[in-house]
Amino acid sequence: MHPEDIGKVIGRNGRTARALRTVVSAIAGRSVRVDLIEADEGR
Repeated sequence: MHPEDIGKVIGRNGRTARALRTVVSAIAGRSVRVDLIEADEGR
């Protein structure tokens, strides 16, 4: 993912990230942990 797009993934006040957690939790049928990891730009 391009570094400038991180804000779009997280969303305003974390809404998009929270929605991703909700969807993944619903699919898994249990509480899950979703981490956003910043990768090195050299990759």
